[in-house]
Amino acid sequence: MKYQFEETRMQSIAVPTRVVDGLLGIATGAQLKVLLFLMRFDKLAHEAAEIAKFCNIPEEDVESAIDFWVKERVFLKEQGKLRLVSGIKTIQPKELPRVQPSIILEETSKDFRDLIGEIQRLCGKPMNSLTVSLFYNMAENLHFSPEMIVQLAAYCNSIGKFSYRYMEAVAAGWYDEGIDTFEKAEEKIRVLEESRALETRLARAFGIRTAFSAKQKEMIAGWTALSLTEELILEAYNRCMDRKGQMSFAYMNKILEDWASRGYKKVADIEEQTKVDTGRQQHEGLSELERIAIERMQGGKV
Repeated sequence: MKYQFEETRMQSIAVPTRVVDGLLGIATGAQLKVLLFLMRFDKLAHEAAEIAKFCNIPEEDVESAIDFWVKERVFLKEQGKLRLVSGIKTIQPKELPRVQPSIILEETSKDFRDLIGEIQRLCGKPMNSLTVSLFYNMAENLHFSPEMIVQLAAYCNSIGKFSYRYMEAVAAGWYDEGIDTFEKAEEKIRVLEESRALETRLARAFGIRTAFSAKQKEMIAGWTALSLTEELILEAYNRCMDRKGQMSFAYMNKILEDWASRGYKKVADIEEQTKVDTGRQQHEGLSELERIAIERMQGGKV
C-alpha cells in the first residue's frame, strides 16, 4: 500500500506539539522515524518497503507505526490517504499525572459529541474546551464508559460542584479505587450521598458550625461504608466525651471500627455483650461448684 498526504501543508518539518507533549515518551524509535519521514516527504506517495528501507526498519514496523499515529489522532486516514489532524488543543495533566495529556479534536467521534450533548442536557451547564477535554480524558485515558462519565457529571452537578478541578479530582479518585463499571460508580455515589447526609446530621448533633476537615469526612465515609448506624456513631461520641472530655474523631473512629469488627448493629448489642463480659469477670476465679451455685441462685440454667 502507498502512503501519501491528501494535501501539502508543510514547508519544513514542524513536529506537532501533541507528539512532544503527550506521545514522545510512549512512541518507539520506528514510529518516530516513520512520522518524520512522512512529514518530510509529504508530496510523494511511498510504498511501505521504500519507507522501511529509508528508515532502516522492518517493513512490518511501517504498517504498525502508521496505525499508531492514526490511533493517536495525529494522522487521519481517509480513502487511502493521510491527513495531519488540525485544530488540536493540548491540556497538560496537572491533576491526572498517571495519564497522557488529553486533547480536544475537531474530528471527535459522533458518540463523544453525543455524550457531551447528553451531559449538557442533564446538567444545563455550558462547557468550555477545558471541561470537554476532561471528559475526553476520562473516556480515552481512564477508559470510563459514557454511562460512567454521565453519572460522574450528574453527581457533581447535583451537589453544586460542576467544575473542572472538582470533577477531575473525583475521576482520579475513582480511577485509583478501581471503579471501572457503571455498577461500581453507582455504589460509590450512593455511599457519597449517604456520607454527605450523615455529615449534616452529625454536625448538628456535635454542635459543629464549621465544615468537617478532609480527614474527618474520610472517617465519616468509612463509617458509612461499614454500615454503622447513626445510633452507634452517637454512642461512640458520648463515650468519647465521657472519657476524654472533648470530641476526638480518631478516638471515635477506633471505637467504631472495633464495634464493626464485632458485628454490632445497635447500642443494645453493645449493652448485651457488656453484660456477658461483666458476668464472666464476676465468675473468674470461682470453682465450678461455686459458679453453679451462683447461677442457681440467679435463676440461670446450668
